[in-house]
Amino acid sequence: MKTKKIRPLRAKIAQAIIFIVTASLLCVGAVFLINSRRLSKTLMDSNRQMSGTSRNMSSEYMDGIARERLQELADDKAALADRTFYEFRQAVGTVATAAEKLYAESDSYPSRPAPLPDPAKDGELSVQVLYAPGVDPDAPEIIREVGLLGNLQETLYSVNHNSENLASVYFASEKGAMVQADYISAKKYDEDGMLMPLDAKTRPWYQGAAAAGKAFMTSVTQDAHTPRLGIMCGIPVYRDGELMGVAGSGMYLDSINSLIESVDLGDKGNVCIVNQLGRILFSTFHSGVLSVEENDKDLRLSPDAAMIGLAIEALRGEKGIKQLSIDGVPSYVAYSPMKTVGWSIFVVLSEDQVEAPTTALQDGLGRIAAESEADAMEKANRATFLYLIVFAAALAIALAVSFLLSKRIVDPIQKLTDKVGHIKGDDLEFNWDLDTGDETQLLAESFESLTGRIKTYVDDIQKITAEKERIGAELELATRIQTSMLPNIFPAFPDRKDFDVYASMDPAKEVGGDFYDFFLIDEDHLAMVIADVSGKGIPAALFMMVSMILIRNEVINGLSPAEVLENVNNKICSNNREEMFVTVWLGILDIKTGKLTAANAGHEYPTLKKPDGSFELIKDKHGFVVGGISGIKYKEYEWDLEPGSKIFVYTDGVPEATDSSNGLFGTGRLIDALRPAEDSDPKSIIEAVDAAIRGFVKDAPQFDDITMLCMEYRGQKEDL
Repeated sequence: MKTKKIRPLRAKIAQAIIFIVTASLLCVGAVFLINSRRLSKTLMDSNRQMSGTSRNMSSEYMDGIARERLQELADDKAALADRTFYEFRQAVGTVATAAEKLYAESDSYPSRPAPLPDPAKDGELSVQVLYAPGVDPDAPEIIREVGLLGNLQETLYSVNHNSENLASVYFASEKGAMVQADYISAKKYDEDGMLMPLDAKTRPWYQGAAAAGKAFMTSVTQDAHTPRLGIMCGIPVYRDGELMGVAGSGMYLDSINSLIESVDLGDKGNVCIVNQLGRILFSTFHSGVLSVEENDKDLRLSPDAAMIGLAIEALRGEKGIKQLSIDGVPSYVAYSPMKTVGWSIFVVLSEDQVEAPTTALQDGLGRIAAESEADAMEKANRATFLYLIVFAAALAIALAVSFLLSKRIVDPIQKLTDKVGHIKGDDLEFNWDLDTGDETQLLAESFESLTGRIKTYVDDIQKITAEKERIGAELELATRIQTSMLPNIFPAFPDRKDFDVYASMDPAKEVGGDFYDFFLIDEDHLAMVIADVSGKGIPAALFMMVSMILIRNEVINGLSPAEVLENVNNKICSNNREEMFVTVWLGILDIKTGKLTAANAGHEYPTLKKPDGSFELIKDKHGFVVGGISGIKYKEYEWDLEPGSKIFVYTDGVPEATDSSNGLFGTGRLIDALRPAEDSDPKSIIEAVDAAIRGFVKDAPQFDDITMLCMEYRGQKEDL
């Protein structure tokens, strides 16, 4: 009988332990690997989802910001250029007003002949007289004409001196005499030293203004004495319906060219200006369809349908942003009008440059996601490698130690997987409260860092949005502060039955430069003020508040309207670094007698309704604007108001309210709007004019502040 070979119990125990430990390690290893891969997949899926959501949100936000900034740039540059042309036209209007008054009151002015051009004064501002061909300077009627026009010398000099963009300012009469203020006295003579004649009636500015019967802007033309290009404006002057001559001015366009060249858009951005005929006047394009050299035709005749659409909308005075191809480059074009001359400015930026911030942001998010995924995979692989080492060493370790080790490794991975799986959508909260001290901890810290960076980015976007809201809130507060500065409680004097007053102001922006004021100096005297500050926005509002306080203080000191304007003008001019000015109409009413004493510093003509009549435009005596020149003396005048008389004063935002076709509301429509409501109280009268203005402009944007004041004088009654 054979003896059966017996295996030692120690060996069986060892085999059993080895089997149990090996099996356990294999099971733990399988669970570890499965959970590691699940963790990596969950991490990558969550990362891609969050990155995709962040990219979409950021892309939309950044694209909107880029388009908004591009449009703002076009609007700002167009407004800056348009303000230059508007002030240019206003300067000509000042000369035309002075000339109209000169002809209307010619008998009250002395004869002041103007000198001929003096070559020695070339390069400095001087006033001289020129004659058209065939005009005899010694003819009596020409001598009288020049003697009368000589009274314009100070006005011409002052207007040109105070307007840095003007090349020259002049007035040319129908009889062939022309008084001019400029810097080029020597260029009025030929090579032989003979004074050259100048027939102003052949110039576009004269012919255009005479034909139109109103202010006329020329297209770009060459100066009469230099090869430089410029634009000219003419305003006709009439006496009793007869054309006496045309006030005009020329402005070199160097400043406009410098304006577009100053716009920094990088290598792929350009700016150009299109005139009312659809032609490129100025451009930073050196070649191509929007360059000056290669495009002297109307853009509305372009073979490109998209370009035609852009040109039509721009020359209709519209603004916006279009995407089209410029010389084969996909681009954004922001366009904005210059309404004074009917031109438009184009700001062109290639699509890749507009979208560069969004692309950079998306690339950054992509890099973060890729780095995070790579980091996660690297750490997962490192964990797997470490596990294999542990597995090899653990073959000799007891089952209890194997179980403890597996529990220590697998449980944190499972917890990390669960936490990552719960992160979805906008919920980016991730907190890791275990300290395992191994690769699982590194994975958790890496993911926590990723979610923290994404949350920081979202917070940054929210802060940008909050900052925009803060700026809007500050502008709204400025509007409320400005409104509270003006009398705004009506009826203003409920206990007074001898007069009634009402006023309103509608600013073009959040805050405006117009203001009105009325207050009782004492029981028998009522002061009324309406004024218009040059410019708009916060600077104009600050200047408005200073002017309003100065005027009120001087009136309360008991000064007459002319003395008030003189003192306020001198105070403002003493420290007017920004060279701002304000037009003012100031009236002081003696409530007992009905006598109104008033003075006008460059403001709009007031309107007056007598008890038995209708509203009429009163062309009162105008002085120079307040803040323009120190030492100006102002004239005042008096009206005797009867009970039932009404005064309506306003700022230039009323007659210059513009519809979508660039038509002006005008003083004619103002009188037409006043008359149906002339028997109503002041509040109803102002509401009627406001309704007429709204009905005229319709959907056109408001260009200027609209301010109105109306006072009804009722007089003393026995029962008061």
